[in-house]
Amino acid sequence: MVKNSDIIAVFNLRHSQSLIYSDYVKEYADRYKIVDAAGGEEYASLILTADTMYLSSISSLTLKKRAETGLAGGAVYTNF
Repeated sequence: MVKNSDIIAVFNLRHSQSLIYSDYVKEYADRYKIVDAAGGEEYASLILTADTMYLSSISSLTLKKRAETGLAGGAVYTNF
C-alpha cells in the first residue's frame, strides 16, 4: 500500500524514449526496495517513494486520473 503523500514521482515506462527503467532502476536498485506490483504483466509505470520503487502494470496516465478524480487526498492504492 502506498499513500499519495509518500509518492515522490510516477514514471511512464511505456514511452518509447523512457530510459527510466533501463538507466535509473538498474543503476540505483541497490538503494531502494523494489516491489513488483505488475502481477506478471508488462511494466507500465514506476512509482517512486523515499525507499521503494513500485513497478506497476497500470499506466502513469491512469494513476494521474485517479489522483485527479478525488482519490488523491489521503488515498492508499493497493492495486497499481
